[in-house]
Amino acid sequence: MYARRAWLPVVVTLLPTLTVAVCYALSASGGYIPACNPLLEGCTSISSSGRHGAAYWLFKAGVIPTAALLAVFWLWCRSWFLSLGLADSFGLRAMLWLGVISAAFLVLYSVFLGSSGEIYQLLRRFGVTVHFSFSYLAQVLLLNRLWDARRAGVLPVPNALTTLMFATTLLLFAFALYSIPVGQLIPDPDDTIINTIEWNFALLLIGWYLLAGLAWRASVTPEAR
Repeated sequence: MYARRAWLPVVVTLLPTLTVAVCYALSASGGYIPACNPLLEGCTSISSSGRHGAAYWLFKAGVIPTAALLAVFWLWCRSWFLSLGLADSFGLRAMLWLGVISAAFLVLYSVFLGSSGEIYQLLRRFGVTVHFSFSYLAQVLLLNRLWDARRAGVLPVPNALTTLMFATTLLLFAFALYSIPVGQLIPDPDDTIINTIEWNFALLLIGWYLLAGLAWRASVTPEAR
């Protein structure tokens, strides 16, 4: 059954990626933000790509449905592990709630993006911070559940796939660790460094869902697909 649901992680990855890419192109062509390769040069933030003109509405139209799909993704992940025979443990419930809460705060971030006023800026920053951190924690817990299922002998997922998922979480952790001294300990840090970290962190975080989708497909026999 979950092999047929593997479209969801694909959409969760592609929808926000394409949305932000188009919003960035629209904002750059309109002169609202500089044109560059943000993954390498960090000339602007992700949020800046969705603050102006048509990109303002397109950003919300792409990100808010993504948040709804993310909530469904985490619900399906819990039922997937239960279908494999794992107990409904605290770790499994924590994974679900962290994932759902992260999706809710993605909506909060998107709704207040582009709004003026200090309170709206605070809500936007709070929303994106909680979304990133809770999404990462939910992904770590999902990976832990994969290892539990493998030890129980109920998860025929290739070692290469779980290794790649683990490497991605480690890389995300390294980006997060690096961003702490850059953003908090260095006086007046270069915005381009912070923006570059943000773009690459977001891309890895969202690309991780594709790997989860591959795990869904690999967890069933070809006859059951």
